[in-house]
Amino acid sequence: MRFLFAALALALALGALLAPALWNGYPITFHDTGGYIAQFSEPDPANGRAAPYGLFLLGFKWGLHFWPALVVQSLIVIALIAEVGRSLLRFTGPGLAVFTGLTTVLLVLVTGLAWYSAQLLPDILAPAAVLALYLLIEGRPGRSRLGQAGLVAVIALGAASHTGTVALLLGLVLGTLVVMGLFRAWGRRRLGGLGVGALALVLGVLAVPVTNKVMFDQFRFTPGGDVFLFGRLVQDGIASRYLADHCPDPTLKLCDYQAALYEPDGRQMSNDSFLWWGGSPLYKMGGWDGAGPELARITWDTVRLYPELHARAAFDSFTRQLFLIGTGDGLNDTHWHTRWVFETHFPEELAPFEAAFQRSGAIPFDSLDMVNLPVGYAAMALLPVIALLFMVLRRPGPARLAAFTMVALAGNAAICGILSNPHDRYESRLVWLAVLAAVVAGLALVRGRDAVARDGATGSP
Repeated sequence: MRFLFAALALALALGALLAPALWNGYPITFHDTGGYIAQFSEPDPANGRAAPYGLFLLGFKWGLHFWPALVVQSLIVIALIAEVGRSLLRFTGPGLAVFTGLTTVLLVLVTGLAWYSAQLLPDILAPAAVLALYLLIEGRPGRSRLGQAGLVAVIALGAASHTGTVALLLGLVLGTLVVMGLFRAWGRRRLGGLGVGALALVLGVLAVPVTNKVMFDQFRFTPGGDVFLFGRLVQDGIASRYLADHCPDPTLKLCDYQAALYEPDGRQMSNDSFLWWGGSPLYKMGGWDGAGPELARITWDTVRLYPELHARAAFDSFTRQLFLIGTGDGLNDTHWHTRWVFETHFPEELAPFEAAFQRSGAIPFDSLDMVNLPVGYAAMALLPVIALLFMVLRRPGPARLAAFTMVALAGNAAICGILSNPHDRYESRLVWLAVLAAVVAGLALVRGRDAVARDGATGSP
């Protein structure tokens, strides 16, 4: 009976997480999908596309149009939700199976979770790594070495797949360490879990240059970070201000393209246009590699010369990013680069890619957001309430999950909004964690104190 419950719950949860791709007839793709898998046909690492995730996709291709990669991503999410049930709510056996299956389905119905688990992009690994780090820090007596290793692997894979995830995890590690110091909460279990999480982060970071060394004979991190950052300066007008103050200057190639940083209607060129439009000054200056050193130099000069401009732009980007949680950002677009990659390097993928419903550009995300947006905002608003309520009730497990999620959402908004450019997908990929925290809190209240893991029951010294 236990096996039957577990099998049914797994099938239910897995089907829910794969539902968008099953309906689409092909894994959900994005603009960047092609860049991750094409780089191994090129002589150099791709700009802004971490090689380990590309290796992950190709390693789980298996001649099955990347479906195994989606299954692995979905199983990671399912395993983490199950571990939340074990660690915080003491579910076991059939009760754990029911919790895992129904919670996963609920999250799929009211958030954009499945559009990330069913997508060929590392976005799902950011919230997965955040949740794995929380579970390591929280700890659970009786967790097997295999379970502990699984959490470490999720953190390492998330860190290896995107630089933004590295920054988020590093902030959470350091922030947790500070909170432990302020509240003198130096429990061996949590401190040990934090140390293991930090080690997993280091392993993930090191995996990037190691992979680049093996694949390209270049021991280096993912290139292009300086150019990505400069695109935000273009959009915010800081780059134009710098050029107005310093041009003409024979040492600055960008002076020749000063007027090109504006759109025909007088608006600043957007970050995306600067980075990806073929007629952008970036490519006229020699592309990512050719323009990178000069753009990095200008970036650091602007930080020194215009700190107030940077501060205002950063605050504006952070606040906008924090509340951009719409589902389906960029998924109804043509994804011409991914099509080109399939046509050039993986012709066997082109026909199913073209036949997918996604190519119609008619996925009804506006209808989905009629549910996802209010639920997401409500869950985010409840996080501080949950944290305070459960601290008062002396049931800190749900409180810490809510607080950890709240900090993760704010940190993610700061990192992605300030260092890149506000987009819905950056924040919406994490919002399901807020809903999960609300579900845990609700069940903790219903089940009562004795059915919820407490410090004294989880082995904290």
